[in-house]
Amino acid sequence: MRFSIWLCITATLILQLAGCGGSTTDSTYNPAIPTLSPPATWESEFTLPQQDANGWSILTPSSDSRLIYVSTSGDDGTAQYYASSDAEIGNDPFNPVGAVLPYASLDTALAQARAGYPDYILLRRGDTWTRTAAISMKAGRSATERMVLAYYGANAARPIVKNYGLNLWNASYSAVVGIQFTASQRNPASPDFVGFANITNIAGFDGLGGYNNSLVGGLLIEDCWFDWFSGNVLQSPQTTAPVLTDMIVRRNIITNNYSTAGHAQGLYSARASILLEENIFDHNGWYKQGDSNFSDQAEGKATMFNHNTYFSEARDTIFRNNLFLRASSSGNKFTSNTPSGTNQIKTWNLQIENNLYVEGEVGISLGGNDDQNNGPRWENIHVTNNVLTHIGRTQPTLRTLGWGLDVQDWNGGKVTNNIFAHWGDATLSNNYAIHAVGHSNDVNYTDNVVYNIPSGGTLVQFLDGATHLRVTFTANDIWTDSASQLLSYSLTGNAGFGDNHFHSTRNEAQWFRVNDSYASLAQYQAASGDTTSVADTRTYVAPERTVETYLASLTLATDMDSFAAELKQQSKFNWRPALTAEAINAYIRAGFCISGNAGCR
Repeated sequence: MRFSIWLCITATLILQLAGCGGSTTDSTYNPAIPTLSPPATWESEFTLPQQDANGWSILTPSSDSRLIYVSTSGDDGTAQYYASSDAEIGNDPFNPVGAVLPYASLDTALAQARAGYPDYILLRRGDTWTRTAAISMKAGRSATERMVLAYYGANAARPIVKNYGLNLWNASYSAVVGIQFTASQRNPASPDFVGFANITNIAGFDGLGGYNNSLVGGLLIEDCWFDWFSGNVLQSPQTTAPVLTDMIVRRNIITNNYSTAGHAQGLYSARASILLEENIFDHNGWYKQGDSNFSDQAEGKATMFNHNTYFSEARDTIFRNNLFLRASSSGNKFTSNTPSGTNQIKTWNLQIENNLYVEGEVGISLGGNDDQNNGPRWENIHVTNNVLTHIGRTQPTLRTLGWGLDVQDWNGGKVTNNIFAHWGDATLSNNYAIHAVGHSNDVNYTDNVVYNIPSGGTLVQFLDGATHLRVTFTANDIWTDSASQLLSYSLTGNAGFGDNHFHSTRNEAQWFRVNDSYASLAQYQAASGDTTSVADTRTYVAPERTVETYLASLTLATDMDSFAAELKQQSKFNWRPALTAEAINAYIRAGFCISGNAGCR
């Protein structure tokens, strides 16, 4: 059901947004709608609640739930909690029909909730609380009877919790929905700002399993906004068990995380199984541009160690339909590090599906830091239907690089139907779309488009010879109007390349590198066994489409600050499908249909 709905929405948006071809009146053009990959087999491990028609989780109290209302105009002395059957509640606990008696203090209200019960703590929308410590969530009864921290009322604004976030160390089977958490004392533009010399690192949400904590799974975080913290964490111990499972983070806004001492990520995770869906990650890991040593953290400078997401030893994880914008370094940083002298799979079952990446300096890093050169460290990795654009444009760390996708030491995987487009210039010269190295086996690269990326090196790289086995590279377009090299090939015994389209303005005798020497198309074909690829100037219907042209089609301002401001208005009370990764990716992808081809590609 999820995928058929997505296809219908995408088709409608494509047809509405200035058509897919050069003209909306071209009756011969019939756009092909990209099909999402089948659901990952591990998706069934997530206990995603039933959703309403607009895709929001439906949470329903149990007969023994306590409904605990909180308002800054409440009174702890007269407040009481309710049952869902009480007359004041009606059919919707989030919009009680009668006059409820709310608590004023969050701590007093939280004390009424019972660990192990499906109790609801509901904050009045539009109210603000200032905290001196994190909110400690308790566990619910089960994945279908969660402890809930959410909201009530019809005010368009989320309830706001200032200065501190959430402690989830003992919060299995809980849900946090529809609340804004802001560390305003860390926001240099806020009157609450305490100065860079006085700020401390504070997590927006901190889920730490093990270490005498009871968090194991069943967590849902939805429709929240975490702003100006130093990061957010979902982490298991550095052992094989326990591992956090069934972590669901969806339709949240995570912005402006930075640190002046230590690393900062939008979301850091280690040894966990997470569904990350339809979130907005923007400007995480930094407050201001870095300097020439690439690691100075003063006043929240961008460094190469900070990212929108940083996942270590992930397993059974899905990234789907998220926006990853303006990272300090990587949109997604993954590591699967092995001790010296070992050969061990430490990350497996990842699906990175239909996300949008804009700016930062690296799109998706799936290689990791510690390559011991002993064999694969990753297994069953799928990177499909993503759009990466303008990587490196603003040089957050001042490095002159724009790197798309790193593939290193994979044992099985797919890189399919991704678009790498529009980055690089005379200054930003260290660019590539795909960099594939190491002990990688049985990885298929199909139907990807690399478009108009000038490179000081090579746009697509297959290196490391005999350790890189059974690779297929078919039906891809590598197209640039610059004098860039297109593909490096140093594999051995490989016959899995074919039906690709290549174009560059470089001397055709130097389009390729084969075993680190210049090569023509014919020489590359002889080395690779690729007899079906061609030199071909593809004619796309609208390849210059970008996020900026998309925003212009909506009559919105086209600069990234304005785009981020629009995204920060997204919520259940103000959800605009036109500002989702699905809509933007569909618009950009339709521009890469082949002119005159009724089947798009």
